[in-house]
Amino acid sequence: MQPILIEIGGISIFAFGFFIATAYLLGMAWTMREAGQKGLDPGLVLEFGFYVLLAGLLGARVLHVLVHPGNISAEPWSIFRFWDGGLDFLGGALLGSGVLIIYLLGKKQDVLAWLDALAPGVALGLILGWTGCFFAGCGFGSPTDLPWGVTYTHPGSLAPLFVQVHPIQIYYALGSLAIFTVLVLFKNRPNMTGQLALLFLILYAVLNTGVDFFRDGHQELVWLFSFNQIIYLTFFFTGMGLFLGRKKGAG
Repeated sequence: MQPILIEIGGISIFAFGFFIATAYLLGMAWTMREAGQKGLDPGLVLEFGFYVLLAGLLGARVLHVLVHPGNISAEPWSIFRFWDGGLDFLGGALLGSGVLIIYLLGKKQDVLAWLDALAPGVALGLILGWTGCFFAGCGFGSPTDLPWGVTYTHPGSLAPLFVQVHPIQIYYALGSLAIFTVLVLFKNRPNMTGQLALLFLILYAVLNTGVDFFRDGHQELVWLFSFNQIIYLTFFFTGMGLFLGRKKGAG
């Protein structure tokens, strides 16, 4: 089978920004809907959404720089060029989540109820966000000879040209779609307060741990696992412990 050629792999920063902005707005809109159904104030989404966005971009860039210092040392000013494929989702998620929880505590909000309301919207936004990454070529996978491997040919692509690679962005997008579906199916079940957010944490940790094996530059830190995978495995076991504990308490 001939490899899949992605001529559009070099969409402009403006087009990529449109994908990310649309994903973010779609996630916020869904969260507002969920908040209203849970008796929370949907207007707060617009307020904390701004702070979480800034924190997410900052955290994603900082972690990328810390993990890849060699890419920055030759040209220090490039630290600000986050559009050149220099964002790490894990860093954005950590700092963004921290800012969100601090905000909610400061407003004396029900943190667990809000995290439940946010979970499906985050999964929904990730579907479109990873799709934008696929077309831009960012977050590309490792070389492969599998029939569904893709080859970027556009000179503006962030992925290497004329190298058949795993389309891990599509793996992430499809995985996020599956997670979104599961969350929607479970969100109205009784005694799920706090558990829906934990379910998202568990499922996304599994997705990231698995897909990271096919990421370009995967480096084993402990046994088979990279730094990111170790973090996500920590999330998985923590989430499972809390999920089962809350389920037992509710029972």
